[in-house]
Amino acid sequence: MTWLSSLVVAALASLAGALLGALIGNACVSWYQLSPRDGGAGLAAGYAALVGGFAGFFIGLVSARLVAAYWGPDFRKELIGALVPVVLIAGVLALRLRLSADVAPTIDGRELTLEVEFRFPNTYSAERPPTAEGNDWVMALVSYTGQKDRTEKHGDIRTEAARYENGQWIVPTQVHLYTERGRREVMVTRRSSSEVVSFVLPLPRRPGRRFETWSAWTPEQQPNGQPWPADKMSCRFRVQKEPAAD
Repeated sequence: MTWLSSLVVAALASLAGALLGALIGNACVSWYQLSPRDGGAGLAAGYAALVGGFAGFFIGLVSARLVAAYWGPDFRKELIGALVPVVLIAGVLALRLRLSADVAPTIDGRELTLEVEFRFPNTYSAERPPTAEGNDWVMALVSYTGQKDRTEKHGDIRTEAARYENGQWIVPTQVHLYTERGRREVMVTRRSSSEVVSFVLPLPRRPGRRFETWSAWTPEQQPNGQPWPADKMSCRFRVQKEPAAD
């Protein structure tokens, strides 16, 4: 009867593990932006439920036998002793996966577009903006953790909206603010160039409404405290809520 009780407990723990696994897998579909078109979303939830079920059975059976060995056979004690580690392990795993994922920040439940205007040096005096040869330029948002380049996402360079002000070309760009992780850095460069112009943005993990207005031009000054010169590139940024889904 002791083993029968433990097997029933293990079966219940297996069901709990499968349910928690399915919930975690379903959450990962959103966290890791898995596309439902190629079946990845369903596979993630199904695989997680299967692994959770097997793990729950094993953990539940071992825990139930340990409880029975130390405190004597008792269905209620064995069930509690089996479910607690299953729930704790699932919670730690879910937290780990959430912290490792690139989750897009939102304002009012809507994801954000990061708009960046790059102001080119006044030494460039051509009649057309520097990015007029669009295929030769790339703009990207890069996420750094420590010194490691984690991920990056390319954005759009809106050369058609470029303007010439006070002897400098200003070129608007935009990119989906795809992650709240790490240090966010924007860059613009020619594909054929080894020189990359990049700026670390003072953007918090979850920017609020005050970031919907343009920042000051950055950098504002040189290391010696003097104003940032016009013969060097600078930028400014803001976030905008993406259109609501129909």
